[in-house]
Amino acid sequence: MKSALRILAGIAAMSLAVIAASAQSAQPKSDANSSTVVFVCEHGAAKSVIAAAYFNRLATERGLPFRAVSRGTKPDETIPAGVRAGLASDGLDVSTWRPTAVSDQDIRQAAQVVSLATDLPARKPFVKTKLLEWNDIPSVSENYEAARAAIVVQVKQLVENLSKAEKK
Repeated sequence: MKSALRILAGIAAMSLAVIAASAQSAQPKSDANSSTVVFVCEHGAAKSVIAAAYFNRLATERGLPFRAVSRGTKPDETIPAGVRAGLASDGLDVSTWRPTAVSDQDIRQAAQVVSLATDLPARKPFVKTKLLEWNDIPSVSENYEAARAAIVVQVKQLVENLSKAEKK
């Protein structure tokens, strides 16, 4: 009887640990798949977050099967308050998002990879066939409004292109 209780207690403890681990981030490291667009900026905390948030809104509005995640080559600890506030003012909630390092799995499984003024490491040659580079985006920390506007223009074009490809 005692050993059965110990086994049940162990199972319960492991279940709680799994639940707690999965609840830590709204963007888990291995969530990329063939319907994922991976936006990558240096810190994974501003440009890629803005792009992913707007992309998800527009793709949902269009009924597209794609969803976006944001990643960083050298991720920060958190998303800056100004970015969270700016997106919140547009009705986009990223309060549970956490900057995450881009992984080989993210890139391999993604439908599209968008680099926002950052270089993906040379050890990721398999990205070349699905890579878009948006290198002319203004600095978010210097001018949030200008950066957001430039990103939104690019995101709208990407959504339009994906929408056309879906109809073929």
